[in-house]
Amino acid sequence: MMKKFLSVLLLALVAVQLAFAGDVITQDAKQLPLTARNFINQYFSKPQISHIKIESEILQTKKYEVILTDRTEIDFDSKGNWIEVDCQKSAVPAALVSVPVKDYVKKNFPGEIITKIERGRSGVEVELSNDYSLKFNKKGKFVSMDD
Repeated sequence: MMKKFLSVLLLALVAVQLAFAGDVITQDAKQLPLTARNFINQYFSKPQISHIKIESEILQTKKYEVILTDRTEIDFDSKGNWIEVDCQKSAVPAALVSVPVKDYVKKNFPGEIITKIERGRSGVEVELSNDYSLKFNKKGKFVSMDD
């Protein structure tokens, strides 16, 4: 019984190691696509990169997860386009939020700030400082809310 458990555990460990084998962690900003580096420099004043996780996915595509020293997390696709910006408790750069989304939040949640924004195929999802999550379509029209 114990032998079987140990062999299952060993197989699980090997599977986990293989799953993460393609990930690279670095502090070298030159590992990022130019688009991603320009984005960080444009929207974050004096950005200090804590580390960059480069995830190699199936079919050789890469995703980049950048953590700044202020704990902001920015995810980029293989071309360096941003997918998600999570500023934890501070506001995401205003230029990343479309006017209809900004207006909706200001009108319906006065005093709240947008701390996270994620782009998807169907539109954007933002998270507010009160932890509410709002979804908008590509035109910036409100779709749904989770709390």
